[in-house]
Amino acid sequence: MTAPTVSVDIVVEPTTQAVRIQWDAVPGASGYRVYRNIADPAPDDHLGLPLADILTADRVSFEDRLDLKPRYYFYSVVALDRNSMPAPVYNTVATVPTRVITAEEAVARGLADTPDALRLGDTVHLALHPFGTDYLGRDMLARLMHGARVSLFIGIVAPFVYVLIGILYGSAAGFAGGRTDQILMRFADFVVALPFLLFMILFRILFGIEGGDSGILPMMIAMAILAWPAAARLVRGQILQIREEGYVSASRLLGAKTNYLVLRHMIPNTMGVILVTLTFAVPSAIFTEAFLSFIGMGVAPPTPSWGSMCNEGLKTMLTTPHELIAPALFISITVLAFNLLGDGLRDALDARMRSTE
Repeated sequence: MTAPTVSVDIVVEPTTQAVRIQWDAVPGASGYRVYRNIADPAPDDHLGLPLADILTADRVSFEDRLDLKPRYYFYSVVALDRNSMPAPVYNTVATVPTRVITAEEAVARGLADTPDALRLGDTVHLALHPFGTDYLGRDMLARLMHGARVSLFIGIVAPFVYVLIGILYGSAAGFAGGRTDQILMRFADFVVALPFLLFMILFRILFGIEGGDSGILPMMIAMAILAWPAAARLVRGQILQIREEGYVSASRLLGAKTNYLVLRHMIPNTMGVILVTLTFAVPSAIFTEAFLSFIGMGVAPPTPSWGSMCNEGLKTMLTTPHELIAPALFISITVLAFNLLGDGLRDALDARMRSTE
């Protein structure tokens, strides 16, 4: 006895709202099972997602409304015997639904003023998504632009704070000199040895930030407390060199006070080193924010930052790689830009380098 086959057809134009399929009745069948797949099922292969079991032989049609997209779908219909067991033979029909939206959805998206302004079959132009959308349908370019505000805020404000601390600390150590300088710099070495991640965790606990909450404030405080020694060492070295210059000695002989010497002669002459240090500190802070957000300790969803977007994009990297590539590319370009700016400032402000050119 030959197993019953089913002749399947698409009726009515398929859209992303609904796909209606119809088949010929099979003699002796007690019902039918409808499957949907995104790939053409090979013989003896899995037919895909079972959409419905139709337990009456009189019904020979089915309408699919389950999360349809404008892509290929393969619908298979299998006849069921009296024991509701599927027959070993099936027929498959392929289709690509046309993207459509309802009048109410068009009004909600701002594409029309009222539902009555649209007629069946009218064409509407949807907003463009140059970088695509994420897994929730959110525009990637808009999230990247909003995430830039968060990442650049952390990447600029935090370095400004800890470089300022380093300037004051290094100036005091360099100007004081002697034993005071040694004590201050040993304390700076102690700060360098402190583990950043441990302090980040402690600050999150101190501020009562639980898992899933954004930790922007403790992140910036941890950077400000632990990242200043590098700037302090550079400024201290410049101050030690400048305080032996002739114009500083002349100012001392004329009775200049300590505050005047530091603010008028020493710090202005270290501005080149300070600007270069600040410029190179920005990409470091951006990388720190991206890393902490990537491991879930920085900016938490739904607030976007480039690091948190990379964390979200990693989950869908194999299916939608643009969700990971776009924020990673923005991080790389921004870091490269600040590094080039730092190199340019260093070349422009370093008199000894200019004199050799």
